[in-house]
Amino acid sequence: MRRLACLLTAVLTAVPAIGGCGIEQTGVRDLGGPPVISYSPTWVTVYLLRDGRLEPARIPVGSDSAKNIVDTLFRAGKQPPKPGLTSALNDFSHHDTETTRYYDEAQRNDPAGNLGYRLSVIISGEGEISREGLAQITCTIRQNKQESIWSIEVTRLFPGPPKTWGEHTCFEFRNLAAEGVRLPP
Repeated sequence: MRRLACLLTAVLTAVPAIGGCGIEQTGVRDLGGPPVISYSPTWVTVYLLRDGRLEPARIPVGSDSAKNIVDTLFRAGKQPPKPGLTSALNDFSHHDTETTRYYDEAQRNDPAGNLGYRLSVIISGEGEISREGLAQITCTIRQNKQESIWSIEVTRLFPGPPKTWGEHTCFEFRNLAAEGVRLPP
């Protein structure tokens, strides 16, 4: 038995070029680094306040969905990207966003008619939202979703009974723009 084991060991060491499954062995080859998923953030413009006036700030987001844009606006107010910027939204939290079709009755059956959307921004928090806060939400959405979102409606869901501040476009807040800032429509 010992002799058979020695013979088998001698045969296996005599044929080093062939592996156990009949495939020839090769040396280690470097084929480059591992595959990497590169991430390139999307940049959005949010409107914060400097001395009560709307000022744009560019912030990276994971996606440019309306929900992510509004979440970014609320976060940016708590950690402004530039010194001196503030937010009228710090006492509120973004709860949800809902998009609904918005169209003129005259265009309802016209397939070539331009259809847009109304974005309902649902917030939570105590008290009344200021005109500056409405402007921040409205102009931030209009800046980043100009073509598809025609109006923005802001509603507080809780605490207390739901309250809406109506539909808005950024144009109505043009007097809140900082000097040299051009707001979206």
